Amino acid sequence: MKIIKKLIKIICVIILILFLGLILDYIRLNISYKINKYDYSVKIYGNKDKYTPQGLTYSSKYNVIISSSYNSKHLVSKVYIIDFDNNKLLKEVELRNTDNTINKKHVGGITTDNKTLWITNDFEVNEYNLKEIINTNKKYVVSKKKTKLLNRGDLCTYKDNTLYIGDFFLNPFYKIKDNNPLLMAFDTKNLDYNKPKYIISLPKMVQGLAITDDNNIIVTRSFTNLIKSDLSIYNNVIENKKSYYTLNNKKIPYYKLNKNNKIKSIKLPPMAEELFYKDNDLYILFENSSDTYFYAYPKIKNIMKININTLIKKES
Repeated sequence: MKIIKKLIKIICVIILILFLGLILDYIRLNISYKINKYDYSVKIYGNKDKYTPQGLTYSSKYNVIISSSYNSKHLVSKVYIIDFDNNKLLKEVELRNTDNTINKKHVGGITTDNKTLWITNDFEVNEYNLKEIINTNKKYVVSKKKTKLLNRGDLCTYKDNTLYIGDFFLNPFYKIKDNNPLLMAFDTKNLDYNKPKYIISLPKMVQGLAITDDNNIIVTRSFTNLIKSDLSIYNNVIENKKSYYTLNNKKIPYYKLNKNNKIKSIKLPPMAEELFYKDNDLYILFENSSDTYFYAYPKIKNIMKININTLIKKES
């Protein structure tokens, strides 16, 4: 009995030390990002009533930010249209599948070419008409097309007639083929989800990805509120020596994101999700603003804005 009591005391002390360590770490983290003075510019929507923010993109044609959110009670997923200039919420729209049933998916990845709004998750992609979303007076919009994907489709982005669809991976929670998270690049002029024009390997735990004007790749990586997020910038890997990845018995040009082509990596508050790039600025969404994560700290209730040039110079 004495041994058991001692073990219980030791376990309680360890738990207390870990708990205090987490509190101190969160306080330090919160203070450090107030000092850095990153611009928290736009309110994050879709974080009430068990909704959790996930995806983020920008439409230059309509000058709006578009974010997505899913419901932990398996209610309908939504997108939120936000005026870029005045940060005003213009509308929220429910998502439906091609058969008019409600879309309950995680809606982890969203992006647009100003015509189509792609929403990816769980090995499938839904294509919505962006103009319809912008102009509709209905509370919902129906997908024009749904297609199975070759990879998980946890994140996506668009640039210069290329649609990029990638994987989140963290063993054993989120397994994928060969434990190799991939970013597949598709030509949108002749879009075929079975024929990527090239593939890029990704690190684990990638939540969002953006591509700059000079084709550098930026990723956010996070998992749970217990781990600080990571923001990493990589050189244009397409200029590097390529190898090949065999897919459906065909060899696809293959590139790797790794420490050899990384420009910069910094820590962010926990639970960073998708992001978009505009005019040398990064706009990053955080899911810990959701009331689902009532215990999350620090709460990031606005989209974080970071200038890349300032980031690289001052954080070096």
